[in-house]
Amino acid sequence: MAQDQAASDHVRTAVDEVPVPDRRAEVSLVRSAAGWMRDALNAWALDDYGKVAALAPLAVEHLGKAVLWRTNPVLVVPLSQDAEASLFSLATQPDLAYSKLRTVGLAVLLRRLEPMVNLPIDGKQRTRMVEVRNGAMHVGLPAQSRHILQDCLAVCRVLLEHLGEEPRVFYGRDHYASVVRLLDAKRSEVGHRVAAKFARASRHLRGLSRRLDSGLFVSTVSQLEQSAADALDPSAFGSGLWGVDAKCPQCRRKGRLFGRVDVDPEVDYDVEPLGNGEYEGHPIVTGWLVELFPQAFSCNVCRLTLHGPEELIEAKLPAARHMVDVGELGEDFDPEQL
Repeated sequence: MAQDQAASDHVRTAVDEVPVPDRRAEVSLVRSAAGWMRDALNAWALDDYGKVAALAPLAVEHLGKAVLWRTNPVLVVPLSQDAEASLFSLATQPDLAYSKLRTVGLAVLLRRLEPMVNLPIDGKQRTRMVEVRNGAMHVGLPAQSRHILQDCLAVCRVLLEHLGEEPRVFYGRDHYASVVRLLDAKRSEVGHRVAAKFARASRHLRGLSRRLDSGLFVSTVSQLEQSAADALDPSAFGSGLWGVDAKCPQCRRKGRLFGRVDVDPEVDYDVEPLGNGEYEGHPIVTGWLVELFPQAFSCNVCRLTLHGPEELIEAKLPAARHMVDVGELGEDFDPEQL
């Protein structure tokens, strides 16, 4: 009896002296979640749809565990008999590195998060996320992958707010703009397509920056920008197109806007008197009125390429017909030949 009482007193004392959950564990979970999500966004930029769907739910799982850990570390333990060692360990001495630690899977995690945060996805979306995370659902199509990624980003948004984490830091400067676009619930299919193109262009420019030292990067970008008119052939974007300079909506460098052109002469008259109050007028072409009908855009620096007026509108580039100066079309443009 004395031994039992001593053991009971020991457990009670240990529980009474439970320390505040180790902040380092929470930081570690947030950091690992950020790493998985950035990998998922990199895969999205590379059209690696299967990897996107596998990694994004993993980021949700780690970030969700950070929320549970902050509330009480025992909340990450599953309700099963073989998890009692984990339960006792986290109830008395919370340590994420405990060798025998068992934690909940994504399905239970989402269920436990519900009383704490207002999850922005419905039951069908949760089931899809869990099945993808567990390998029970194969995802290989762009639309499927995007839906999974959007659901995960939506959940991460509320979890980051609950934790007081800054999204720009979590996703990283390179990915934050892509996340904002993907989270835009009103975005159309065209919008999602353009968002993916922006992500690829951003990734290309980051890769170039990392491969070159700062001085060489600046000179290379300048050279690519200046050679855009020669490097980007209008015929690659459609028959009978011409190009003018336009600022790239992704990297803000000078790109090329391509479209059909319509030309009308500006006519004046050289009037000569014929006598008897009569005059004769000779038409003289004094210039040209040139309208561009935009069809595509391409950037020689970040390699962003857009096709059709809908994508141009989404990227906030000129898409309606508008007047351009004849000199903008280059030396090869001869209005008299149109």
